[in-house]
Amino acid sequence: MGINKKFTDTYRRYKPIYWVVITLELIERGAYYGIMGYFPVHLLYNLKFSGTEYGIIYGILVGMLYLVPLVSASLARKFGYKKVLLFAFILIIPTYISMTFLTTPFSFLPAVIAWGIGAGAFKPMVSATIAHVTKKEHRNSAYSIYYLSINYGSLFALLATAFLFPQHFAHLVFLFGAVLITINLLITIFLYQNPIETDPDERIFTAFKNMATVLSDSKFALLLLIYAGFFFVFSSIHTFIPAYYIGFVGKPISWFEAPLMGAINPFAIVLFGPLLARFSDRFKSLKIMIIGIIIVCTGLFVLGMVPLWYAMILGIFIFSIGEFLTHPNFISYVSKIAPEEKVAMYMGYAFLPTAMGSISGAVIGGVIWDWVAVGLEKPSLFWAIFLSMGILTIGNFLIYNKYIMKKKGLEVPRYGFFYSKWTVFGTWAVVPIIILVGFSLNNVDYIGLMEDTDTTPDFDIRSYKEVDGVTHTFNGQVSENEAFLEEYTLNKPEDGSLINSISFRLTWTDEDDIRRIVRTFENEGDELGISVLLPLNDETGQVLISAESELTRNTHGSSGEVTLQVNIGHVDLESLNGTGVWEISVICGDCGDLKAPTPALTMYEDTGNAFSMTVEVVYLKPIE
Repeated sequence: MGINKKFTDTYRRYKPIYWVVITLELIERGAYYGIMGYFPVHLLYNLKFSGTEYGIIYGILVGMLYLVPLVSASLARKFGYKKVLLFAFILIIPTYISMTFLTTPFSFLPAVIAWGIGAGAFKPMVSATIAHVTKKEHRNSAYSIYYLSINYGSLFALLATAFLFPQHFAHLVFLFGAVLITINLLITIFLYQNPIETDPDERIFTAFKNMATVLSDSKFALLLLIYAGFFFVFSSIHTFIPAYYIGFVGKPISWFEAPLMGAINPFAIVLFGPLLARFSDRFKSLKIMIIGIIIVCTGLFVLGMVPLWYAMILGIFIFSIGEFLTHPNFISYVSKIAPEEKVAMYMGYAFLPTAMGSISGAVIGGVIWDWVAVGLEKPSLFWAIFLSMGILTIGNFLIYNKYIMKKKGLEVPRYGFFYSKWTVFGTWAVVPIIILVGFSLNNVDYIGLMEDTDTTPDFDIRSYKEVDGVTHTFNGQVSENEAFLEEYTLNKPEDGSLINSISFRLTWTDEDDIRRIVRTFENEGDELGISVLLPLNDETGQVLISAESELTRNTHGSSGEVTLQVNIGHVDLESLNGTGVWEISVICGDCGDLKAPTPALTMYEDTGNAFSMTVEVVYLKPIE
């Protein structure tokens, strides 16, 4: 009963319009983060974009998300909040629908720009509405609920997309997002009301003038630049952690899709957020920020240096705790160092490090993903570079507090770990060590595309182990310009194993030379090759798998050999998986005749050859 009463009191404390915008935020963030759970995976693995292409696309999206609010906030005051919300949703819905069918980087660019404009127009509407419709004494709890709504929306949407859409249907998450935004559109039309009267005299570009004023404070501008390093590191959680999971770590079980790994971040914040908020109140803002960034780097070290799924889960939990400690305390720190008469203005531009760090993290990260993670197969070095930026940020904050903010008398350095110059130098000294560790760790196979096998993207070869193959051998005789056909039946393993590959090895030994009195007639080489088919064995005669080698001629006096490998992976995993009746053909081309090394009237004809064929089937057995 006490819980019900507390819930009822909380609900009644705020106006209905407050709960309307909280619902809008929860649904919109659910649509956005539900898509982001698959966005890098879909672009990098399903559509096979390069990391550089993906980084540029994501960088453009983030840029729009943080630049458009500068204008949309003024537009809301001038034309009304409701009109801006309607504009945002009407723009986003067809954009999401169109992205379901896009397949090239150039086609994504205009869609991402439209997406960024719509989401950026929406971004300040909810927080500004809350400021207008809540009482000052209830403002803290109102924004706490607002922050929780973001994480709940993200958590539920990521869980939903993971279970509703396997990776090869990842493009459907855009339609899922469109449905959610359509719900928001209807809520806005029927339930939302402008929180304040419009101001026709509002100047749209005043925000850029105010930005110039704020950035003229060189100390504050430097602070923003330093803090952008944190968001350079933080950007990886949405940009490359899902890609790393699919490309290098691999799913522990087939249904544990990338969005489930993404859901760990909001789940950790929802779970530990209230406790962490109480903990952070005991320390000064800068100290808790530095502690937070250290924890973020620790989490990144765990997940980046140990390419195992459970290390990823642990690393993301640690990362999320550091995130929660860092960013709210940065906002608090800004409120303390800003001139008292300009606190609101300074707070309004505290988002700039998010924009700078996220854009640079996406673009630069995309380049080093291609070059280091995929190209060198060293994901540990890729994460070491991100880690190094986090460590440099810690050192830069220590210097900022010790030498720059000392003049203002705020959090003046006194003594201890946080104020020692050796701490700064020690922090910077860790950077080359981290880079060396990342470089020295073993290469990790890139399993994201598996281009050399006939696979679908949701297969995780690391969840299986290779077992000894089954060998089948047969012999035969093939005539010149003809083929020898052998049928070989592969049955589906009863223990659930998958057929990974089938190797065909054809060998033959040509006939010996013939000696007649004083002449030796040398046997020229024979041409042999392999052709294999796996028909569907139905009335259509459709072929599921086919492969063929080139004709190969043995040299005089030596044996011949031809090999052909068919990688199955998990072609048609749910049914055939390479099982059925294989038609194996040994093809004979030109059989070299027996000729004398000098002109002779006599020549002996070679009409064919004997051969031996070995078929080896390699299986993948599920790891128990």
